[in-house]
Parts: sequence; C-alpha cells; structure tokens
Amino acid sequence: MSLTCSFIKREDFYLWNDFVKNHPRGAIFHQTDWLEMVGKGEAKVIAVWAHEKLICGLGLILSQKHGVTGYHIPPFTQYFSPLYFNPAKEQASISEEHECLKLILEHIGKVNHVDFKLPHGHHSILPYYWKGYETSVSLTHIIKGTKESFYAGLDKKRQGELKRLRKGIDSGEVIIEERISDNDLLMLIRETASRKQFDMNEKLLFRMVENAASIPAKTITIRSKEHGVVAFGFFPYDEKAVYNLVNLSVRGMSGMLGTVNLLLLNQAIEFALDNNLVFDFEGSMLKGVEAFFRKMGGTQVPVYRVQKSPSIKFSLLRAVKQIKNDRS
Repeated sequence: MSLTCSFIKREDFYLWNDFVKNHPRGAIFHQTDWLEMVGKGEAKVIAVWAHEKLICGLGLILSQKHGVTGYHIPPFTQYFSPLYFNPAKEQASISEEHECLKLILEHIGKVNHVDFKLPHGHHSILPYYWKGYETSVSLTHIIKGTKESFYAGLDKKRQGELKRLRKGIDSGEVIIEERISDNDLLMLIRETASRKQFDMNEKLLFRMVENAASIPAKTITIRSKEHGVVAFGFFPYDEKAVYNLVNLSVRGMSGMLGTVNLLLLNQAIEFALDNNLVFDFEGSMLKGVEAFFRKMGGTQVPVYRVQKSPSIKFSLLRAVKQIKNDRS
C-alpha cells in the first residue's frame, strides 16, 4: 500500500483531533487544543495517509528546556507520541505501523531534541530504535472495572481510613466542592511545591483550572470546616480515562485529615468508574508512591519513553541526571 506523509493544515486539525478521540490509545494530551494550552506557540500535526485515509499522526509543539529547543514533552502532559490505527484492517498490521512511524520520524526533520512518552499499551518501540532513539521504561498504575471491585481490592487500612473520612463528610466536618478561589489555589500550589522541592508552573495551572470545563477536567476541592481548603485535584479526562494530573494538599493535618490525599484520589476514582472510564495514576518510580498506588488497587502497566538528542549539552544533562538517580 502506498503511504504519504505530510503536515496537516491548521484548518484541518479537526481531522487529527477526531482521529485521537477514536484511537484505542489516543488521549486528551495528543490533541492540538491541549498542546497549545500547555505549550508556547502553535501546534503542528504530521499525518500519514493511506488512500486519503488518516491512519497515523503526531501532534507536536516546540519548546525549550535547559536552553535546548526541540520537541520536549510539554508540561502537565502525560502522553506525547505518534499514534497509528487503521480501521480498514481487520487485524493490526505491525509492518504498516513500522512504516508509518518511520515516515513520521523522517518527516520531523533536524531538531536538537525529540522526546516521546508512549501511552500504556503502546509497545512499538523498534522503529524508534532503528532511527537511533534511546528507550527507557517506567510504570504507571491503572484502575478499571466497577466501584464494587475497586473497594473489594482495597487493603483493610485504606478501607478504614476512607470510612473515617466518609464520617467526616456525613457530619459536615469535611466538604467536597468543585470550585476553588485563586488565593486558596495559590496557597496549595506553593505549599505542595515547597514540600516536594520543585517549581510548579503557577500561571499555567491557573489557566488550566480556569478552562477546566472546556478541557474537560474534573476538579475536586476538599474543605475542612475548621481549617478551610486542605486539598485540590485536577483530573483531565477523555473518552477512555481519567488522569491523575495534579494533587495539591496541606500536610501536617491531624486526625482524619492526615489522609486527605486518599479522599481526593478516591473521589476521582469514583468519578472514573461511574463513567466506565479507566483511572490512570500517571505512575511513579518512587518506592513509597508506587506502594500507595498499588495499595489503592492500581495495576502496574509499562510506559515506554523514547528520546533522541543531537544536542551534546542535553545529552550531558540527561547523563548527569541518570547518575544521580542511580546513586539515590
């Protein structure tokens, strides 16, 4: 079959966004509206066509990291990758997928850095390897099924903690809301960032929360009658999953509020299962976080990352980071 590869015109972005929605592993993060919201500049889409039918594509946006301009994974973006799917094929064609990915990687052109994080369930990494990309694997955790099966899989400690938290809701001591004020959001961002020792993009997060209804995203605010707002979560979702993207909370709370993050996640998981969606924890390689996700009923699934950096500077920075991780 003859395949052609080209950039999609901006007025035809809807073709790509519809393709993402119908793709078995397409996520909200692949869509051009998301890329332009979290990135700086205009999105691009490379598409592969078979008999005028879009069967593979890649949404891109240029960004700068550590002084190196390239196709970095944008902030707050869980998956960033090409997607292949040919509905005309009764059975998936590995050969056709490999050819599509080859065409896309060649069409990207010369940039100083390319970095993709493939959605879970996407295992075709050989075309990247053949083009000189480095590969690594991490883990995410997912929950799917019914609320009954979810609660049956929780360990006794989490069941007890949730029971106490629900009593707080029933008594009015704990209130679940959707809205959050700018001042409360800023307080939680800075509290969480200082504790976890990283810089959170405050301006971007405010923009995301402001546009939650159109993204779409589930927002959950937890308020204590005594202490005010103590936690906030931002969970984008699409036709397939709810994504655990942002968790902000006050630490050092006593009593049942000491496990407020458990309640935050529980509310998001219930939202996913009530809507027959998968809940994607986003994953963590940290021992304590992984154990928490697993005890919450999460099932481990691999996530592949592929990178290529002609930039010597970025390659050195990545090597230093890897050495630090190996020693920690």
